[in-house]
Amino acid sequence: MMSASDLCATEDTVLLLLDYLVDPLLPARPSSRDIPSESLQQSVAKQVHAVVLLHNYYHIKQHRQLKFEGFESFSKLAVVLKPTLLAHMKLLQRSNDSELDDPDKQLSVTEKKIMDACDISNSLDASKDIPSTEGWPISKVAVLLIDSRKENCFLKHSSMTEGVFSLIEKDLDVSSCISEVMSEGKQKRKKIKVTRNFFEDAVDEDTLQQVAFSAVKEAADGKGINQNELIIIRSDVAYSLSKEKTMARFYIMQCKESKSDDVFEIPIRDAIDSSLQGPLVTKSSGKWTVTQVVDYFHLLPYAGIMSDWLSSPTTLPNCWNQSAVLQYMELFHLHNIYVQSGTPIEEKTFLACIILYFS
Repeated sequence: MMSASDLCATEDTVLLLLDYLVDPLLPARPSSRDIPSESLQQSVAKQVHAVVLLHNYYHIKQHRQLKFEGFESFSKLAVVLKPTLLAHMKLLQRSNDSELDDPDKQLSVTEKKIMDACDISNSLDASKDIPSTEGWPISKVAVLLIDSRKENCFLKHSSMTEGVFSLIEKDLDVSSCISEVMSEGKQKRKKIKVTRNFFEDAVDEDTLQQVAFSAVKEAADGKGINQNELIIIRSDVAYSLSKEKTMARFYIMQCKESKSDDVFEIPIRDAIDSSLQGPLVTKSSGKWTVTQVVDYFHLLPYAGIMSDWLSSPTTLPNCWNQSAVLQYMELFHLHNIYVQSGTPIEEKTFLACIILYFS
């Protein structure tokens, strides 16, 4: 059982995350005279959004005895810990306690992001091992782009949260989507705009794949990657951290052609095995610090899918020749035949050990 000294308190965890993700954008001292620019407000809001998700979902999921901090309590806590954040809070600067009846006008962009992140965290429900996502529509696509040898991957940096890695992601664009339907009572076709809800519910796989290819093209602009060089080797769905009660269509795409190292810079195993496991904060020499999980937290919704793919027999490194594959299969079957005690291990577990041994 975990002792109290092994658990980082809510205030300490939030402060660590604010120091790491938000503090670099804030002035050294609070000032009522300085009004943050619109661009700074947007930047701070994105960082605070990440802090809320990290604490209210991922940290509490690992330590379920902790309390979920709602919009009001989290906003107040953040300002107590970082007084310079008050300049980014409209609601907390009001002198009266009137009800919140028009959030768009009464809340700052940072407060809206806090509210959104609280809603997302609440819907994911940290008390459950796996979120209940039945019926949630797809609102974006996400792509893990890997090299021809299935060894390295392309990740974006600071595109969603400053200082944090993420997959290639793109929201579904509904503004340009139109559908031809028969207008009621008339024998002619009429073009109408598709509503957001209709689009999210009815979007087809071909459209999703085209959005994914488009996202890769935009992200890898100037790096010499063409669509005809890409193949989809795995697809799935995962919960989204961008919008409450929505899903992301997830693709693993492989670039068939060899590219320079500046395109695929990050070893896949480092990104998945080393960076997506363990706590968000850890104590070292009596001091709490954030871990590298924070640097990769945007990949966490897809961690299980990527780990499963990575341990699949179809994910053997391309450098393995046919002889090596046959030797691997023979070793696996011999192990399960001659094992003397316990339960024979699963093939994907054995494969992971073999790959680790040869890597």
